[in-house]
Amino acid sequence: MSNKVTDIRRREAAIQSLRPRPAFNARPVCAAGRESRSTEGPYATHYTSTASYLYINRLSGNDRFGKVPDGYVDRGDLLVSGRCHPQQKMVSRFLAGDALWREADEAAALEGPQAVSATHIVIDLPFEAPAERWVWLVENYAYRYLVDRGMIVDWAIHTRMDGDGAWISPPHAHLLATARFWRPGGRSGSRQRCWLANADQIRTAEDAWLQTLKVHHSVSA
Repeated sequence: MSNKVTDIRRREAAIQSLRPRPAFNARPVCAAGRESRSTEGPYATHYTSTASYLYINRLSGNDRFGKVPDGYVDRGDLLVSGRCHPQQKMVSRFLAGDALWREADEAAALEGPQAVSATHIVIDLPFEAPAERWVWLVENYAYRYLVDRGMIVDWAIHTRMDGDGAWISPPHAHLLATARFWRPGGRSGSRQRCWLANADQIRTAEDAWLQTLKVHHSVSA
């Protein structure tokens, strides 16, 4: 058996030994439930868009509730990150940084803890693909199925291997998508009900990612 096949099978076994998770998972970012959970635990990075932005980019900082727990900063699993956005009528202050997410959090705070400020998506990536292919898959998906609908999407790819080439963290990507109007105007800051706002819309986004993976595997074969 070739070393390449042996290596692939070892990685597959390592992935199976890790905590199982769906190939696609999307959840709304909101402050609901924060009072009944520890602000120092893993959920602490899920209550605001700003905290989610810091988390996926492995950055330290504060959100509207204060200091965000940052034990994730030293994980060493951030491979690459970026932002996908519409090319037309783009707001310059939203080209980079966390201003986009802080303003979304401020708008959501006015509506109460149930108000959604963003959608956080986690997708598994094909472990056999090179890193540049992961980036292409993530950006192609983001632009085609999210940005083309008007959303801005921050993304980050996380993965880490041990010294023997086994996955400590199998390759996956986080996508943080806007849930509120962000262009200046009368609706700025309001919830956009066409952006991953219900189960059907999220299911459509999931089907699109699974189809993207299917095409990738067919081309690779």
